[in-house]
Amino acid sequence: MNDKSNFNSVNPRKIWTRLFIGILSLQALLELAIGATLLINFPTAIESGFGITYSSELEILGIALGLYLLLLTTLMILSIVWTSKSNLSGTTLGIILGVFLLTFGVTAFLKLGDPQPLYIDSLRGLITIVTGYMARKELQLR
Repeated sequence: MNDKSNFNSVNPRKIWTRLFIGILSLQALLELAIGATLLINFPTAIESGFGITYSSELEILGIALGLYLLLLTTLMILSIVWTSKSNLSGTTLGIILGVFLLTFGVTAFLKLGDPQPLYIDSLRGLITIVTGYMARKELQLR
């Protein structure tokens, strides 16, 4: 019976922390893939992903966006590492990243009128904020 209890011994206090780390991990992979694509093949990325006709004047935009997404990936990984070490700074950073994504989605929707950023980025941001807050509460109870 002891072996069975060890097998099913998922600590319920770690559920939100694991969910938060999992969500940040998926987002970091997504941001890394998009950022690398923008840096490696910006003309194709901008034409197929955004429907914008490429011109050489836009090349600096590809560099800036690609590096920005790599920075965002780095911050997400840092949040994951800190949270996995039960450091509250990890959840704080993750919540800040969630607020950033939420703000980006709402602002892009208001400025461009396209609901896609509202649905995708704002939803990702909101989920990150909620799971980060709950993970923070779990870590504070330890």
